[in-house]
Amino acid sequence: MRITPTGSNHGKRLILALLCTTMLLTCGLAIAAGQQPQPITEKMSCAACGMFPHRYPQWQTQVIFTDGTVAAFDGSKCMFRFLLNMQKFAPERKAEQVAAVWVKDFKTGSWIDGKTAHYVIDSKELGPMGKELIPFATRAAAEEFQKANGGTIEPYANISMATIKSLMGGMHMQMNMPHAPMK
Repeated sequence: MRITPTGSNHGKRLILALLCTTMLLTCGLAIAAGQQPQPITEKMSCAACGMFPHRYPQWQTQVIFTDGTVAAFDGSKCMFRFLLNMQKFAPERKAEQVAAVWVKDFKTGSWIDGKTAHYVIDSKELGPMGKELIPFATRAAAEEFQKANGGTIEPYANISMATIKSLMGGMHMQMNMPHAPMK
């Protein structure tokens, strides 16, 4: 039988360890939760074009900054316009402040990491503002869509302003969809 002397630090150390673990987990969850996709409300306008993304649930994308601020978009094209030219759309922001990029998988409608998505570019499927970059969680899903709808497939890292500019001509906005003034 082992006798623990009175005033042992064992119990205190255990309690301290549990408190520290709880604090670390809580802080970690708070940070992670702030980087999860956020609801896009009817009052939010696209940070690039001014349209209202809540009207286009299938096309919604968002960028979450390290301070928890959300920039919502009505499609991947607007999101990339913003990310590739933040000095125009949000001069107070820097690329290092981007904590997460979220897009909706076109096949499932689920939020996916925009940086790991596979984008079908310039297919016959038109988005809220015409030609679009259509995100998919897997290459196989993107290829299946591409076979039926045309276009090319690119990863996030390969999207450039040249890609976006190639989609800007002949924009045909969907009618009857109010939007805020263009920026």
